[in-house]
Amino acid sequence: MKIENPKVTLADDARNCVEEEGRSGFLDWLFEFNVTGDDGELYALGGSILSLDLEKIDLVTLNLSKGTGNVRQLKNSIYKIGEYPGSIMDKFYRNPRGALNVEKREHSVYVTCGKHYAVECFEDNSWHIQADTCDGEYKADLWHRPHGYPLWYGREKPSYLTQHSVTYGYNWSGDVEGEFTYQGKTVKIKGTGQRERYVAVDSSAAELGGWEDWGYITFNELHSSMYDMRLGMKDFAVYDLQTGKYYPEGEMEITHEDWVFMRNLDGFIPSVYNIKIKTADGVYEARAHVGNARVWGVTFKVPDYPVATLVFDKVEGRFTYNDGTVKTLTGGRGTVSVRQWHAYPNVLPRELYSDDSPTGEKFDTL
Repeated sequence: MKIENPKVTLADDARNCVEEEGRSGFLDWLFEFNVTGDDGELYALGGSILSLDLEKIDLVTLNLSKGTGNVRQLKNSIYKIGEYPGSIMDKFYRNPRGALNVEKREHSVYVTCGKHYAVECFEDNSWHIQADTCDGEYKADLWHRPHGYPLWYGREKPSYLTQHSVTYGYNWSGDVEGEFTYQGKTVKIKGTGQRERYVAVDSSAAELGGWEDWGYITFNELHSSMYDMRLGMKDFAVYDLQTGKYYPEGEMEITHEDWVFMRNLDGFIPSVYNIKIKTADGVYEARAHVGNARVWGVTFKVPDYPVATLVFDKVEGRFTYNDGTVKTLTGGRGTVSVRQWHAYPNVLPRELYSDDSPTGEKFDTL
């Protein structure tokens, strides 16, 4: 979405309502990072403050994933199964409404939700995130520093994902560094990631058109964030770090390949993403491979709307300028979260595409 002045201010990071009075039904300060540790491992770190007015809770989520998996062809079947390590830690802290606190300081905004999560948003657009399970299991100290401008959902005027889903906010990819400690082991990390600042009245998974992609891909030369409501709104922002060009509008197409069954989602996910974005100066293309995947959710109700976060371990890209010049993009990273109206495909008997039954807790979803 093109915004007349796309610069992010502290007022945007502190915003807690769609209009200028009251408090909106859904607020978040969220991050999803794809990083490499000083131990050589691929990690995905995530977390959020989610304030849900309908449920009257201020929720903190923290998660950590490690490593990559593979895809296996099932015997006597046309289907493949994804064998991913998933999460090694998922934490949900449900606080009563009122735990969320937004403190406006002279040169920053300090947001807390109970004792497990704090994020300080600075004037230079960096975020300092501190997360702690407070039981000795996990602690993180992370910095997110973006480039250029974000993918805006609305600012001076709201964005309408659907007729009744009124939203303000942004997604912004950038550089990540810091460290975390898990079960006594401290790992220093570097990579990239996306953060989200989101304010909404309402949303409905049934209105997504069956599928929603929300995520980012970054390269050493270019960063991008994207949102694709399959049969609805499509938004993106591409920022060229070398030229300083910002592309918030054009045409985007995301295609999915090589679908595999994900046991703990009890549904299928694509294991390869192809992204093509036409901008004013040329065409940006990326091909991303899923190396890990996990389920997630926040409301702990009937899991009618499956959601998963897919972590890319291999990403290739290029930018083809209008004059035919091709710039090869390097150092690709990324993550995408998907939300489905129902498990895909929900019309086939499970015996056709699974050689065993899922075990363990199944997360409820938005």
